[in-house]
Amino acid sequence: MSSLARFRNRYQLLATVLVTGVQLPAVLWLCWLTRTPIPAIAAVLISRPYLRQFEAPWQTMQPARSVYLALGWWAACAVFDVLMLPAALAVRAGVPSVAAWSLAGAFALGMGVDSVLGRPRVRRKAVRIAGLPPELDGYRIGQLSDVHCGPYATEKQVASWVSRLNALELDLVTVTGDLITHGSTYVEAVARALGGLRAKDGAFACMGNHDYFTDGEHLVRQLRHNGLTVLRNEGVVLERNGARLYVAGVDDTWTRRDDLDRALAKRPEGVPTVLLAHDPDLFPEAEAQAVELTLSGHTHGGQLGVPGVPRLSLGRFVTVWAAGLYRRDRSWLYVNRGAGTTGPPARLGAPAELAVITLRRA
Repeated sequence: MSSLARFRNRYQLLATVLVTGVQLPAVLWLCWLTRTPIPAIAAVLISRPYLRQFEAPWQTMQPARSVYLALGWWAACAVFDVLMLPAALAVRAGVPSVAAWSLAGAFALGMGVDSVLGRPRVRRKAVRIAGLPPELDGYRIGQLSDVHCGPYATEKQVASWVSRLNALELDLVTVTGDLITHGSTYVEAVARALGGLRAKDGAFACMGNHDYFTDGEHLVRQLRHNGLTVLRNEGVVLERNGARLYVAGVDDTWTRRDDLDRALAKRPEGVPTVLLAHDPDLFPEAEAQAVELTLSGHTHGGQLGVPGVPRLSLGRFVTVWAAGLYRRDRSWLYVNRGAGTTGPPARLGAPAELAVITLRRA
């Protein structure tokens, strides 16, 4: 057996074990409740088509109802597993059994549906910046990140996210990397969709690691052709009623194209800076150079986490900057959970988002 075949078999076995483990408590409970093996048979029928795709895990899984059904069901099972103990305790405390278990089941199913069909949520945050000119107080910056345009994030979907940001009439709009997943198939599509971004001071983008899983230079050309300003270790000065804001972007860290010193080289002294950096691990360097606000993505918020506990997710295995807003001294970091997905097209406890950051005077 070849090493590739062994990897495939181990990958499929691991996926099967994980999926079985997630479903087992909920399925056993349903079998006990119904006194039939029907829930177990249904679980096998739901899971089998998706698991067969792991026979070629390196290939992009194509959209199919069976994919969304399986992922939504597994997510619902995972949530129900967590709720089983609270529901049992509620019943022991006197809550009617039907009410407790029905509520747990309904919530789990709702979370399962949302994990595969939920659309990005608009998250609004305010950051207070020392020395911000009064003319920039209330300046609103939109952020779209980790689009991953492809089979599960089509050009039409990306265009809908663009339309939602445009409707907010922002001062500035940014795209912080990972516009595609891999390959050249969707380069033109994502560039066309993002070319529709509109803001008073323009649309700016930086590159992410996935953007070099294709011909990165071709992607940059397409983005610029469609009207975006792509910042690759460089920055520009924006003016608003005599006040200035420096917007910079660094290139990809995975391919070692990043150069923060170069990106900040033309920053005027005393001018507040917004840095686009796909990888949030650059934040300590940005903070050391007194960058007021860094906008990042990359982590997807873990894509899988504990609902209601935003920072308890798989993202914490990647970086301490998993998702949301962070502060060090006078520097801020916002880590966007992203709008798209990689791997399974599902999110649990890490919902997709479009961010709006408002600058305020400290």
